[in-house]
Amino acid sequence: MAGSGLGPNEALVGVPGSRQLLSTPALVLDLDRLEANVASMATHAQAHGYALRPVAKVHKSTEIARRQSAAGALGTCCSTLAEAEVLVGAGIAGVLLFTSVVTAPKLARLAALNARADGLMVAVDEREVLTRLGAAARESGRPLRVLVDVEVGGGRTGTADVATAVDLARRAADTDGLEYAGVQGYNGNHQATVELAARRADEAATLDRLRRFVEALDAAGLPPAIVSGGGTGTHDLDHELGVLTEVQVGSYVFVDGNYADAVLRRDDPHPFAPSLTVRTTVVSAAQPGFVVTDAGAKELVGLDAAIAPRVLRGAPDGSRYSIVGDDMGRIDLPAEGARPAVGDAVEVLPPYCYQTVALHARYHCVRGDQLVDIWPIDALAAD
Repeated sequence: MAGSGLGPNEALVGVPGSRQLLSTPALVLDLDRLEANVASMATHAQAHGYALRPVAKVHKSTEIARRQSAAGALGTCCSTLAEAEVLVGAGIAGVLLFTSVVTAPKLARLAALNARADGLMVAVDEREVLTRLGAAARESGRPLRVLVDVEVGGGRTGTADVATAVDLARRAADTDGLEYAGVQGYNGNHQATVELAARRADEAATLDRLRRFVEALDAAGLPPAIVSGGGTGTHDLDHELGVLTEVQVGSYVFVDGNYADAVLRRDDPHPFAPSLTVRTTVVSAAQPGFVVTDAGAKELVGLDAAIAPRVLRGAPDGSRYSIVGDDMGRIDLPAEGARPAVGDAVEVLPPYCYQTVALHARYHCVRGDQLVDIWPIDALAAD
């Protein structure tokens, strides 16, 4: 349908074999794998007694957030106010904005959002910002829940001082319009470390830092009902280490090249299957030893990415993908194996799912070899 915004592949929805017919480059989402990943994480959380608050910046999609909530997630984490606005507008409850809102225009938007949101929370690490949040909450006419953001090794936001954290919690509890809900202590630096033992040591150090904040808050009569942090890489460790009440999982829904080799569980090393790929077409086979495709820096990842895309299907084992232009990739071919021809399609695993998603307007949803739906990446358009 003209003007539908679903792109050139819309007519292929429901056509048998339509995955093979997609106009490229196309961001492809395997729904069977996505749903299995969501179910696996939800089952693990229920079995081990922790809650999930998945991270929306990974997928930027209200459709995926709804599936996570339906599987039992408390809500979702947002990295931007625009994301939070889209998800609240879609009826997602329990949104946590884990970055501070500080400017007058955004505080006005936050007040309007809080007036209609169910269970909105905002992280805060400074007294002045807390004061501004209180004013916004009073403007909204509804209490705004806040988490005290603490630094536990990530080198990003959060106060590193225990006394300051206690002071912020007390002020939040005493500020008209605000409700003190707990603490956030996130460190993503080791989430994709390949070896589980090394990751466990890093996460234990992270949670030891967080524990000191929690113990100080307990001693001050301000026990945090919510202790939020962790992620996909530590979900099988966090419940055992006993500090977090909820885990901010994200990349598990897709599994990108960054996580593909990481051992994520002790009893099941790779419990999540790659569900997100970029489908690309060979546009040149003029030179020996390699072919060129139509997916480059603007479709997959920047030229300086530390991890290369991986060829999953459409080229021989041992093929290596590299970015050679804004809209061009190169597949270096092994000596043995069938050489892809011009017009052949190749599917590639993105190095970093959240970066790749941000380069596309829509998901092409498949089951097996058939395109079954197209979802706009609706929380991206708002940024």
